[in-house]
Amino acid sequence: MRKVPLPTPEPGLIVSYSYVFQTGTRTVGAAGKNRPCLIVAAFPDRNDPVRTGVLYLPITHTRPGLDDSGIELLADARFAAGLDGSPQWILVSQGNLDTWPEDIAHLPSRPGVFAYGFLPPSAFRAVQLAFGKHYAERKFHLTPRNA
Repeated sequence: MRKVPLPTPEPGLIVSYSYVFQTGTRTVGAAGKNRPCLIVAAFPDRNDPVRTGVLYLPITHTRPGLDDSGIELLADARFAAGLDGSPQWILVSQGNLDTWPEDIAHLPSRPGVFAYGFLPPSAFRAVQLAFGKHYAERKFHLTPRNA
């Protein structure tokens, strides 16, 4: 097994992360499900500048329901980012705030590898705009984790 070092947390990077969902007004489970998540922001932790805070948006194969909004990833964006070929959405109406690299997981069937790849810039920009709109309209649900 070839061990790959942890990647640097950068906006646009998709990693495997133990995401905890927000459903309606409640958080579902204390421990999340390992899934692809987009790093939308990475910043120095205000309490410990050596640590890095990360804001994750979940990527799911399930079309967003009434309580969520998402951006569908086109096939070329999924391929470029290293995701599978099935339809997928990035939810822009909820996210997890955590400390890097807490709750990062290996990719399925790829021990020692933590990142899928980067979302193409045009797709990342679309996510940023949709996320920014939800955040500005106070329609974004944040679940703080270890941060």
